[in-house]
Amino acid sequence: FLVYSELASVMLRSLARWAPHLKPRVKGGVIPFHQRIRKEENEKRYRQLPFLRISKEMSMWPSPPDPRDVDRKLVRIDLAKEMGVRVGDRVRVLYGSEKGKYGVISRILHDKNQVIVNGVSLKRSFWHPEPGPGKPSLVTVECPIHITNVALIDPVTKQPTRVKRRYTMNGKGIRISKVSGCAMPEPVPVGPNERELLWKKREENVLRHAKERRGPPKEDIFGNKEHFKTLVRLVRERRAVQSARSQEVDDQL
Repeated sequence: FLVYSELASVMLRSLARWAPHLKPRVKGGVIPFHQRIRKEENEKRYRQLPFLRISKEMSMWPSPPDPRDVDRKLVRIDLAKEMGVRVGDRVRVLYGSEKGKYGVISRILHDKNQVIVNGVSLKRSFWHPEPGPGKPSLVTVECPIHITNVALIDPVTKQPTRVKRRYTMNGKGIRISKVSGCAMPEPVPVGPNERELLWKKREENVLRHAKERRGPPKEDIFGNKEHFKTLVRLVRERRAVQSARSQEVDDQL
């Protein structure tokens, strides 16, 4: 038995020297054969598959350039035409501080997709450009509202609705309400708005003056005595000229 034990120890030393992968991993000797087989089978069974490996590549590659983008440009959409809204239609405000109010569209700003509803959103006040007796000193004009914040009124249910376009047998296009399915009434005629005319006059008057002359004076004229001295000198010179002229007239007579 002693001989066999010595031979076994010599074999273990030689294995540890010539086969480093079989070095003793547990106390008292090498890993048993059945454990090594089980470990290899587990490594094969639960190995990391190639498509599950962590890659350093980008998660999403940039898409190739679209050749259509060369001529593609942003196009301004006329929402008034798309929504079937016209001047003279009765609408209801859906959002904002004026929510729930009704009014007639007096003007459509196609470049900004905004509408001006008569009697709604009166938030812009200004001095009357032509004051006089019987005229108000302050005038209030309507501010524009985005066209998506208003909706047409159904003639039957009296509720906000969108419209669709249908054509009759004669080829005439009419607007149909999506709520009740009936034809929308024709827009009412809208005359000129006096408040808007006054606002245009006010803008024209403002543009006539130079920008640096608008607003309060930059110089403190009330604390500057030179300003008043100049005014007094000008008044005295004017009075002297007037008195000289009157003296010449008296001499001629």
